[in-house]
Amino acid sequence: MNLDAEFHCLPQYERFCNCTFQDCCCGETNVHEWVWDNKNSTYAIVLSENNLEVKLHDEYSLGTAVVRGNKLLEKGRHHYWEVKMLTTVYGTDIMVGVGTNKVDLNGPKQSFCSFLGLDQESFGFSYLGYIQHAGKKHTYGPCFGKGSLVGVHLDTWKGTLEFFLNRKSLGIAFTGLRDIILYPMVSSTAAQSMMKLTCSCSVPVSLQVKCLSILKSSHRAYISTMFPGLRHLTQSIFADILKAQSNEEDDESEKD
Repeated sequence: MNLDAEFHCLPQYERFCNCTFQDCCCGETNVHEWVWDNKNSTYAIVLSENNLEVKLHDEYSLGTAVVRGNKLLEKGRHHYWEVKMLTTVYGTDIMVGVGTNKVDLNGPKQSFCSFLGLDQESFGFSYLGYIQHAGKKHTYGPCFGKGSLVGVHLDTWKGTLEFFLNRKSLGIAFTGLRDIILYPMVSSTAAQSMMKLTCSCSVPVSLQVKCLSILKSSHRAYISTMFPGLRHLTQSIFADILKAQSNEEDDESEKD
């Protein structure tokens, strides 16, 4: 089957909420360990809101615009971030993912392409529902569009990359990333496309964090009350993110 023909159709997608977007703050937090980097982007990038909001192709598009985060994703940690789509998502491709410092951010500025995952140096999730690495596309999840919240979980210990759509896990997308130094990235071919980094956070890989994935919500609430020192973990977004991953692993083991 021709994947390009399959994916380039009118996508159907769900919003994270039903708010009027001019006033919407749903899904946003004040935790931002990194922001978008105006020194590591293509010429067509405009940053605002303390570098949390990015407009790709300020006026019109002549190719593909790319921007990366201003900090590398440190080893020995779980990293999670979410990107909210603020404008209509359309065109050749809009992607969320990660890449190494070898990615040539200005390479695609005069060509329309699915940039993240085009070579060995990056990994991407497309708004058309597929993932891509080394130029190979694979069916993965639903499409996303205006109002969608795209989450990314990088487990640097296991070396896995997992995407979320509106806080729902889509499953492990890529493995074998344990020894690769990566940066968060987004790319777009669409004129005046806007996205907002609503959170970017991390926690160390530890037994405490691992235990979050098997605790019920009632247990987490109890621990949060009785052990205030662990409240930052039990009430963090990682409690839900790791729970979703644990449930997915349980489902796979039952199939086996």
